[in-house]
Amino acid sequence: MKAVPICGTPALMLKQGEEKTIVISDLHLGIEHELAEKGISLPGQIPALKARLISLIEWKGASRLIILGDVKHNVPETTWHEWRELPGLFEKLARLVKVDIVRGNHDGDLEGMVPREVTIHDPHGIVLGKRKKVGLMHGHTWPAPELVDTELIIAGHNHPAIEFRDELGGRSIEPVWLRAELNPKKLPKKLLPPSGRRLPKLIVVPAFSELVGGAVLNRDLPKELIGPLFRSGAVKLDEAEAYLLDGTFLGKIKTLR
Repeated sequence: MKAVPICGTPALMLKQGEEKTIVISDLHLGIEHELAEKGISLPGQIPALKARLISLIEWKGASRLIILGDVKHNVPETTWHEWRELPGLFEKLARLVKVDIVRGNHDGDLEGMVPREVTIHDPHGIVLGKRKKVGLMHGHTWPAPELVDTELIIAGHNHPAIEFRDELGGRSIEPVWLRAELNPKKLPKKLLPPSGRRLPKLIVVPAFSELVGGAVLNRDLPKELIGPLFRSGAVKLDEAEAYLLDGTFLGKIKTLR
């Protein structure tokens, strides 16, 4: 199975034979209502997001969509906006492709919002492929042991980003892909692979939502990073590589700080 970021988007394509699967993470639908309570007025994000997803699916000819958690935003309760808006979105998507959701930490009450055709998976992750396996998870938990027996783990949750500053003090924050290796000395024993087998690589997917903040990887770390893989030091962050959505290689994190 081959994993390829889709240039210019926070989405990744998995290819196995003729089957094409789009992987995205962190939609945080409903965040605009939280922002409205803080005095920031924005239009509802679901129509624009639906159009982006449908365009992406049709452009790539995908037959499956996997969302790596945090479909909705509000926790612990679910707002009436989410109950009203999410079912229609997923009914439309389920008519186009097979839809899977790996549950994230924001996804309480999700079962009642999606049609029966949408499959919701355990947050510890799922494995795709036969020979070159790929593991997919949200990232707020340790991966299931079977994910360590793969070539690659793909996760969301942290919304990786890089801050750019100019000489006049202006700054911008851009989402990035993060590619990293795992440190076996920092993993729980149950997640260590058999002797002689390499650990999988890790790719952290940028947030698909354009409204959420992110973990700015070239400042104030590791405070901004969340989830046990990062908090434990199991991710070799200094040596991790950052790429912009257009594929531009920015360098290793230790050189960007």
